[in-house]
Amino acid sequence: MAASLVAAFLPMSVMAEVGPHALMNVSQELLRAYNTEDARALHGLLSPALQVKYSVEALHVLLAQCRAMTHEIDRFSIPSWGGRRYGFFGVYAELKVLEMILEIDENEKIIHWAVTDDVTSGDQHCTVNGS
Repeated sequence: MAASLVAAFLPMSVMAEVGPHALMNVSQELLRAYNTEDARALHGLLSPALQVKYSVEALHVLLAQCRAMTHEIDRFSIPSWGGRRYGFFGVYAELKVLEMILEIDENEKIIHWAVTDDVTSGDQHCTVNGS
């Protein structure tokens, strides 16, 4: 009961803050889904708005396109820059080292994800986003 009283008086921004390991946890779940080409698991990692935008079938095609660029991904680095809800990661793939941008919402669901060899390019082929 005391916890609910405290929560009632906390500002929404404090209540909506994700934990310090949330981004890393999501990145590891993403890595498992990616390497097993599990479009259904990837779909489950997305925010509700992205789940509506991307069907499981569309994610299956996207994963195939992404994996053509990377093949297996050995690991993601820890974020080289970012915050609790977004980060820039190194992607250590079978064919080369790439970059990843990952952003999550307050519910630890993906709202933006991209794997690329040029983060400044406006044309990203391996990306999931709301725009």
